[in-house]
Amino acid sequence: MKNKSQISEKIWKGKYFAAIFIMSSLVSAATYYVDSVDGSDANSGLTPDGAWESLSQVNFLTYQPGDSILFKRDGIWVGQLAPKGSGAENQPVIVDTYGDGNRPILDGGGVGRPVIYLYNQEYWEIRNLEITNPADTEADRTGVKVAASNYGVVDHIYLQNLYIHHISGIIEHTTEAKRTGGINFRVLYDTTPTRFNDILIENCEIVTVNGSGISNEANTADYPGAGKWHQRKYTNYIIRGNSISDISKNAIIMRMADSSCVVEYNVCWDTAERAGTGNTIFSRSCLGTVFQYNEGYLNKTTNYDGCLYDADLSSPKCIFQYSYSHDNNHGLFWTCTKAPDDSVICRYNISQNDKGNIFTINYPNTSVFIYNNTVYCGNGTSPIIISERNNGGDGNRTYYFYNNIIYCNSTSVNYKYTSGYNRYFKNNCFFGYHPSNEPTDLYKVTSDPKFERPGSGSQGILSVDGYKLNADSPCINAGAAIENNGGLDYFGNPLYNGAPDIGAHEYYLESSILKPDQNRLPQGIFLHPNYPNPFNPSTTIAYQLENDSSISLEVFNVLGERVCALADAAQSAGEHRICWNARNQAGEAVPGGIYFVKLSAEADHIRYHQTRPILYLK
Repeated sequence: MKNKSQISEKIWKGKYFAAIFIMSSLVSAATYYVDSVDGSDANSGLTPDGAWESLSQVNFLTYQPGDSILFKRDGIWVGQLAPKGSGAENQPVIVDTYGDGNRPILDGGGVGRPVIYLYNQEYWEIRNLEITNPADTEADRTGVKVAASNYGVVDHIYLQNLYIHHISGIIEHTTEAKRTGGINFRVLYDTTPTRFNDILIENCEIVTVNGSGISNEANTADYPGAGKWHQRKYTNYIIRGNSISDISKNAIIMRMADSSCVVEYNVCWDTAERAGTGNTIFSRSCLGTVFQYNEGYLNKTTNYDGCLYDADLSSPKCIFQYSYSHDNNHGLFWTCTKAPDDSVICRYNISQNDKGNIFTINYPNTSVFIYNNTVYCGNGTSPIIISERNNGGDGNRTYYFYNNIIYCNSTSVNYKYTSGYNRYFKNNCFFGYHPSNEPTDLYKVTSDPKFERPGSGSQGILSVDGYKLNADSPCINAGAAIENNGGLDYFGNPLYNGAPDIGAHEYYLESSILKPDQNRLPQGIFLHPNYPNPFNPSTTIAYQLENDSSISLEVFNVLGERVCALADAAQSAGEHRICWNARNQAGEAVPGGIYFVKLSAEADHIRYHQTRPILYLK
């Protein structure tokens, strides 16, 4: 057993080495290794064989631009990771892993604090870690917290491929509770205006968390676009591709975001049961923020606020689109607006077997637009398709309900109206059961919309092809034209093909887009929707090959002229991704508009094609 003098000497040596490395890191970036089994804090940390052991040693050093901290896989650390220092533009400090095995585990040990904590730091990228902090009591616990005070603009914090689970935060319906849970960005105080820019939370899995899955905060009550809001807004804040489940309240809370921010391609389920209330994803004090390509199901609220989306207080011009809501205790879209909120948009979404209130219009607003959504109500559901809740005081309440399909196999469907609303219905399709208070619509369609396979959606935003219209659908060319409609339908088809269609699908013969030789690829070869879409300045195009294949991936304009070739080679089986930066073959920037990505693959001496439209916003 080591005596006290030996232990003191070991600690002194560790801090001596750290001090030396602080000085050397000012000259060049360094990589530090951490091994919970074979490491020692008396080591230099600069090689795998000379790895550090503890979080306290990692936290002792102040890191410089370009440094990396690598945790050995299969390792377990108990405590808090709170490293010091910042990176710089194009030189972030990176926290990642090395070796083989499972993700390194950071366990908060039940202490009421974040497991990973950054304060007044920028240019950090943290990825591939497992983070947990279970306890028997509720407390201010968070998997990752990034905070700032009196700093100005905090740039470039990337959190990627983290597995965050069993965080014992706070279950209550309070601000304090909402900032606990999986990931939280927060401005603590800011005599000097402080805000975040270039934030990416991507491909994380967050499960079994009390509090919120992902949340953020800022210090102003000023209305979006006015007063101090611009000094404290979040910009270029992206929440993408995350899996969030078993959350006591909200899966994602987006506050103080502008139109450069987006929440997309997230899958959220099993939410709000323990807190008893909470919409799955909501905006607050946001201006023009986009929420798209998300899936939300099994919101288990026992009270109110159980929808996939909520445009909450002060959400002017926010857009909720191209998403799939199903099997929630409430429905697709809820508003709790303020009187000045205008042009709040819910469009080209699909709702299947949601319960409770499908569309809730609550609180005063200037204008809410709900159009081209498809709602399927199966047997045994008892939804209120539109619920007007006269809360929030006096003020104008105006909404427009156009081009939606309401398909009712249930005889318990209803509508709830309240005095004081300005409501406009136009070119909707109401099929199946017709309650006595179904909306009056001079241009309504009441015959079968002729879906390919109604009610056949399962899990995944790509599982709802059954809601495409057949060629004999009465909803084709029966809709009202809407300006600034986003350019695409739910399935990525450009708008419009002739007159507008009703519902989330704009009908095309599959062979009508660039006239491919064959309209389906063989099983196992698939061109995924690009993301983001719409995009600027670049987008990722992903595709899957079941076998080794000769493929080409090309971009065409609306005239059918080839813009560029992204790939033309033999490729191995598996998933492939290519980024397109909106430039042609000569490297010149292309104009904004609709383009088509065409994947061609050869199998069994037959050449197959699949094409998807994409939208470049310049």
